[in-house]
Amino acid sequence: MLGYRLAVVRRLALPALAIGVVFAAAATAVPVLDDGTPWSEAAPQALAAGAAVAFVFATVLVLTTVVGAARTARRYGIALGPEAVSLPCVREVRIPAIEGRTAFQLTDSVRHVVEKDPVLRVEEVTAFGHGVLDLTLRGPSDTMVFVSVRVTTGPKETAVVVEARPEATYKKLDAAVCWALARVVEKHATQALHAEAAGDAL
Repeated sequence: MLGYRLAVVRRLALPALAIGVVFAAAATAVPVLDDGTPWSEAAPQALAAGAAVAFVFATVLVLTTVVGAARTARRYGIALGPEAVSLPCVREVRIPAIEGRTAFQLTDSVRHVVEKDPVLRVEEVTAFGHGVLDLTLRGPSDTMVFVSVRVTTGPKETAVVVEARPEATYKKLDAAVCWALARVVEKHATQALHAEAAGDAL
């Protein structure tokens, strides 16, 4: 959890600094232009105010982000880590090659297990085919997440790559939701591959 908090702070530091600078510039310009206050007098107070605004902005955003991420992690039974901050969230499953199974069969197995999960809310399957599975999942607080699953087979290895990103590009603070859903889909992909490798019917 501490690693996740530090990662969130690093991510929000630059936006907070930018807001503080803009506020300080505006707070300096107003008395200078309106009252004719010298720059040397207006600037120190404006810089202090800008720093305070940046600190408050960062603190509030970090707290709300961490609380929301922790709630999401508890919902899906996983522990938060620094990787939950990055977008897109990419997870991989690699196992020895599964003989007698095509990429389509493996993709169908992954889809079957994902759709059976009682916690995951599958809104739409937007693509399904030979090694391709694209889903729209509804996360906590109705956050919509695109999940792309790619299954590849080879003579030595079978691999599944799961990539998740928020439906709305401006919702980058929903990275923890994408990470959590990618982790759950990764778990189901692993389950499906191992079942196919063992010859079990899902």
